[in-house]
Order: sequence, then structure tokens, then C-alpha cells
Amino acid sequence: MTPQIKTNWQLYSPELDITFPKMRSWIEESASLMHRLKKRESEISLEVIEEGICAHTDKELDLENSEGNLRKIYLRSHKNIVFAESFFSNEVIKKIPKFGELKQEPLGKFLFNDANIEKKETYVAIYKQEDNDFIGRKCIYAYQEELFSVIEVFLFHE
Repeated sequence: MTPQIKTNWQLYSPELDITFPKMRSWIEESASLMHRLKKRESEISLEVIEEGICAHTDKELDLENSEGNLRKIYLRSHKNIVFAESFFSNEVIKKIPKFGELKQEPLGKFLFNDANIEKKETYVAIYKQEDNDFIGRKCIYAYQEELFSVIEVFLFHE
């Protein structure tokens, strides 16, 4: 079962009063999440839950029923430690064809090795999984003016 969003997305700023203040460094992380997790955990694996072309609505991207690739994954160690969801509209896929089907490849491999990809905004929300609350971040990126989103829910607390 994947985590479910519990609160609305809020635009993040360092002054924002967040529910899990010790998670600030994870929210503000601007490098590869996989790289940082590998420092924390001995081994990290990527498990694709689902990936495929579908219609998707995203308020922060100003998209309504836009067609594109939606991928949901878990980053795992001895347990699930991050749930991630990314959406790439067909317009983004035309410019970066690999985003049409990432399969087992970590997204960070592309995000942090292409100088044309720019992080625009970060949002935060609370997610619920079973009886636990966790913080999630949603980063909006741009590639040649086309926007896409990456959501990461941190299934741990620092």
C-alpha cells in the first residue's frame, strides 16, 4: 500500500513551520537523494510499483488530465524508506524521451547530470501510511520551459 496524501501541498521556505522540523535537511536536499541514502543505509534498491502512460492532474504544474508517464517507486533498504512518484507530460517526453519509460533507472541519474534541468519550487505535505505520518516533498523542475514533478515521501523520521 502506497502512502496517501493527508494535507494540501504548501510552498516550502526555510521559515515555514513544518510538522517534522528534523527532516528539514531532507526537504532542502538539492543533490541526488539516492546518493545521500547510500550514506545512511548499507544498500539501496529501487522497486518499481507501477509505471505507464495515463492522464494526470497536477495543481502545482497547472495540468488537468494531461497525458504522460506516471511512475511510482519505493527506494528500499531492509524496508521501504522512500516512496517516490514522478510525472512527465508528453511534452516533456518529446524533449527527454527516456522519461517516457525509466523502468529501474534512478531518476537522479538524469536530474543531476543535465545542466538544462532546473529546480523551480519545492512544496511539502504530510502523508499517511498505516497509522504513521511522514513528510513528503514535491519538487517542480523545468526542462526548456516544460515542467515536471517529483514527489518523495520520507518513510522515516530523523
